[in-house]
Amino acid sequence: MTRRSDVLETVVEHGHDSPLVFTTGYTCREAFAVGDAPNHLYMTGSMGMASVIGVGIARRTDRTTVVVDGDGAFLMNPGALMVVKQYRPENLLHLVLDNGGYESTGGQESSSALFDIPLMAMTMGYRACTRIDDPVDLRRRLPELMHAPRGPHLVYVPTEPAPAGSSPRITVDPAANFLRFRAWMTGPRKVEA
Repeated sequence: MTRRSDVLETVVEHGHDSPLVFTTGYTCREAFAVGDAPNHLYMTGSMGMASVIGVGIARRTDRTTVVVDGDGAFLMNPGALMVVKQYRPENLLHLVLDNGGYESTGGQESSSALFDIPLMAMTMGYRACTRIDDPVDLRRRLPELMHAPRGPHLVYVPTEPAPAGSSPRITVDPAANFLRFRAWMTGPRKVEA
């Protein structure tokens, strides 16, 4: 099974030219700890809305928009799937990290064991779903998926639970995070050497 930190490190490492949207809770806290950057939008309170925000961003750019979601947040708002189905942005890559629980509120069990998350996504208009179980496979496949998502594409990754309190709180004010992200989105594109 994969650690959430392995997924987040890979996303941050290969997503320097992509808008990266991180769901609320420990996922965004750990992403912030892995490496903060202007192209990161941290959802610090809008549980279940990361994919909807990702759709909006994807519709405004040709860049691959990467949404990193959790099983609990994904299942909290199944109506978000209808927004994905309505717009079906080809440049949307939606990762769902399934640790089977709500870590940031005490480790309560989520209902992900009762639902086939990839099947839900395919039923609601995702063009492709990929399951990645192995950390080596993740590091090999995720960069390619991030640069050519042919989406909307859902990547389902079962992950290990992380120890409680293992990631520090985000120190970027939510309003400042939004303004910094918007400036990055509307600024000139940087060409990598």
